[in-house]
Amino acid sequence: MQSTQNKRTISIAIVGAGVAGLAAGRALTQAGHTVSIFEKSRGVGGRLATRRVGDFCIDHGAQLIKAPSASLLALVQESGSAYELNAPVWTFDGMGRVVPGDPGMNTETKWVWQHGNNAFAQYMAQGLNVSLERSVAALLRVGEGYEVVDTSGERVGPFEVVLLTAPAPQSAAVLAASDIDPDVRSELLAALQPARYRPCISLALAYPQRPTPPWYALVNTDRLHPITWLACEHAKPGRTPEGYGLMLAQMAPAWSQTHWEALAKETYDQESLIPAPVADVHTYICGMLDVDLEPPLWVDIHRWRYALADTSCGVAASAGRAGIFVAGDMELGQGRAHLAISSGWAAARRIGDAVGG
Repeated sequence: MQSTQNKRTISIAIVGAGVAGLAAGRALTQAGHTVSIFEKSRGVGGRLATRRVGDFCIDHGAQLIKAPSASLLALVQESGSAYELNAPVWTFDGMGRVVPGDPGMNTETKWVWQHGNNAFAQYMAQGLNVSLERSVAALLRVGEGYEVVDTSGERVGPFEVVLLTAPAPQSAAVLAASDIDPDVRSELLAALQPARYRPCISLALAYPQRPTPPWYALVNTDRLHPITWLACEHAKPGRTPEGYGLMLAQMAPAWSQTHWEALAKETYDQESLIPAPVADVHTYICGMLDVDLEPPLWVDIHRWRYALADTSCGVAASAGRAGIFVAGDMELGQGRAHLAISSGWAAARRIGDAVGG
């Protein structure tokens, strides 16, 4: 085994502070490398996102995390505020008929975090050098390394290695605009090209009453319903004031695409005219709960253009060309937070193997 003293340490740029980027950043930093993470949004975590509306707290992206490996379970438990959600997930079909879920699947532990799942991303980001609200436009080859060029034209670096962790279309846009070896650019673009994503509009509806069904969430099994996932957010700790309900509906790709432009506004309250498509969602929710809920106090909307990776791409085989690596849940074609974390760790190992550190 190579001693710590003999390991070569390098400077690494990571584009994207979602959980894949954070997982890679933690592993590479712990290995002694100098890591800089660039994130275009105001916070870390990507789809592990939490939003607050008054006294309510919404996980409008990843609803929970599973920890199928010992290393991931250790990370979850180290975070300090993880909460085991025991209520089951049931299923429903295109007609809205609800039935108990798979008992085997429901034995898998579901983890959530007090006051919002983004707390886990915040924990993962501790000690990392993350530049927020800094969107990367391109890479520039400089000697044996790269400079990162942001959208303002500012150049940062050089870095010996770059790891791209944004959704495949966004990583491809960076590569297409980059002044790098044409063969490297073409190979990486070809590797990313097969990746496809499903859009999703996430709707949170707050109610003056708290539904108490025998399930935490419902998942659609036949892809024939406008809703793909319906969850009782109030079943999680610290999400709502006492006695209030908060339902989270994640909409199917076709529904989301149809209503994408019409539902650009973030929040509608009782003083606003709730759009007809959202009123339809309220009706669906009442039907699946078998409860006549009062009109929502407010509705919060978040649009995820690249919500779920739907097809895989062979980035692992092509990554590492001339010091450019790629990671993310598109490697397996499944939009799951634990898979994105595992992808980040795998990328960190590939980088370590490549540089001998």
